Amino acid sequence: MTLNKRIFKSNNKTKTTWNIINELLGKQQSMQGMQKLIIDGTQLTNQQDIANAFNKYFSSVNNSVSNSDKLDNMKHNNPSIYSNCEQGKGTSAPPLVFKSFSTKEITQIIKSLKTKNLSGYDEINTKLLKISVNYICSPITHICNKSISIGIFPKRVKFSIIKPLFKKGDRAIPSNYRPISLLTAFSKVIGKALYNRLIDHLNINSLLNPQQFGFRRNLSTENAIFNLTHEILKALNNKMIVGSIFFDLEKAFDSINHSLLINKLPHYGITGKSKLLIESYLANRFQRVQLDNPLLDTKLDSMWMKVKRGLPQGSILGPLLFILYINDLPNSIMQNVTPIIFADDTSILITRQDANKLQEDLTLTFIQVSEWFKQNSLSLNINKTYFTHFLSKSIIHSDINITYGNNYITKVNDLKFLGLNINNTLNWKSHIETILPKLSSACFAMRSIKPLVSQQMLKAIYYSHFHTIILYGLMFWGNSAHSARVFRMQKRIIRIMTGSRSRDSCRKLFGHLNILPLPSLYIFSILRFVIKNREFFTTNNEIHEHDTRQVHNFHFPPANSKKYQSGVFYMGVKLYNSLPSYIKKESNNIIKFESLLKKFLLGNTFYSLDEFYNFI
Repeated sequence: MTLNKRIFKSNNKTKTTWNIINELLGKQQSMQGMQKLIIDGTQLTNQQDIANAFNKYFSSVNNSVSNSDKLDNMKHNNPSIYSNCEQGKGTSAPPLVFKSFSTKEITQIIKSLKTKNLSGYDEINTKLLKISVNYICSPITHICNKSISIGIFPKRVKFSIIKPLFKKGDRAIPSNYRPISLLTAFSKVIGKALYNRLIDHLNINSLLNPQQFGFRRNLSTENAIFNLTHEILKALNNKMIVGSIFFDLEKAFDSINHSLLINKLPHYGITGKSKLLIESYLANRFQRVQLDNPLLDTKLDSMWMKVKRGLPQGSILGPLLFILYINDLPNSIMQNVTPIIFADDTSILITRQDANKLQEDLTLTFIQVSEWFKQNSLSLNINKTYFTHFLSKSIIHSDINITYGNNYITKVNDLKFLGLNINNTLNWKSHIETILPKLSSACFAMRSIKPLVSQQMLKAIYYSHFHTIILYGLMFWGNSAHSARVFRMQKRIIRIMTGSRSRDSCRKLFGHLNILPLPSLYIFSILRFVIKNREFFTTNNEIHEHDTRQVHNFHFPPANSKKYQSGVFYMGVKLYNSLPSYIKKESNNIIKFESLLKKFLLGNTFYSLDEFYNFI
């Protein structure tokens, strides 16, 4: 197989490209299996013993984090400490009644699964399922409908294979491995079918907390980061004092208390057979660890072990059950604060005019949130829970600290939030410094592989190695003064792709390759966010009735600081208002708007925002 075909057919082009480069450089991966594992001071070298030890470790690692029996006793002795759902706060939802599935729906679910060669313990992968979809859709539909009619999840698809994935550190220490779960392909189909019914019920009845951004349709990390940064900039623009606590949980998904989750379900209308089905989904699950020996091309399995708590990693239904589990968290904290939750990533933003009041409310909120975690069988990792005091030049710095007991929450100026490095001045310097080495590595990869593959494949490598890195969070950091360093790196990789000299102009090269320069890509990313979130913005005709040429433009919010003017919201208004009218006219058609916008940006190759503003 040629290198072009090898990369083109790969599901992970980045990994495949690096494998090829390492082969060319003679840097072959070690073909040895796991040599040893140290458990409680005892060194294991037998592969079967290592597999069993890993399985026991992964199964019991949460015993210190979550103790179901202890929590059940706490509830029995003092029921008032439990979740807001069980205390009867709020109105219970209409009952969920599962509508039967059609073969057409199940066929669509099977076709929507990612095509993978990896399989569960039954050795049937999604690729095989998709090939045979016309033959198996009827029996799988029957199984799905039988499950919802009797409230039982098929037990043969509740077995999972666990692969230990090394993270970093000493390879002999089990805590340096992350468990990767391989579920059966059939369980994914049934899980997706149940997910569709459950999420429709939750959305129709508006049961999910709006502060939760994780695992929800039309929401992403982009929305969560926007909510955080916009609230910070808005508060600083109004000369408020801003502080935020970023909570970190230890193995949150693996720590879910099944009995507590089940007890929360009726609050969301999940009763009767639907509740029984979720109970059955969680109960009597088993796992075993599988070790690979690349040298002998063999696999070795541990014994099966029962999973007593947690949600199935890699499942489709599991993440939705998790956000249901923590859905009542915002109800347990004080008013006039801004929770921002993405799955198990929880941050609380508070703005006040008085520094003492801010410190008091931050401390109280920390106590309330940590108590909720404790009552709900989730363990707070205090060493990775941080407090950040956001600053601007116009606000006098205050020495704010959060105490718990005799200790302080670690105060930091830089931290990582949903994949973006954020500092307390929102200048994005730390994030850009983090991605530059990755972009440099992408340039190295491109230089190494360029003589061996086609121009078309070089573009595919560019998008998988370079573009994905600069695109993530670009609408937040793309207007930073430090972004010029990323633009220079982008020009470097474009010159490598085209074989151009270091001083050659890249403007025509971008056009030739049909690749947007960083400033143009920034414009595109912000305007795409704007058009997908029109409800955040107000047009001039909603403010006044004057018939002017700008009547359909967005209304500029009051801006007292340059920092606020560089934020996504203000820049979104400014960029949208500067668009040609023929593009703005399509703002109600997202697909056509994006198509026209991209064509416009590719045709003009803007190297700066000023070029864009001066074009009209």
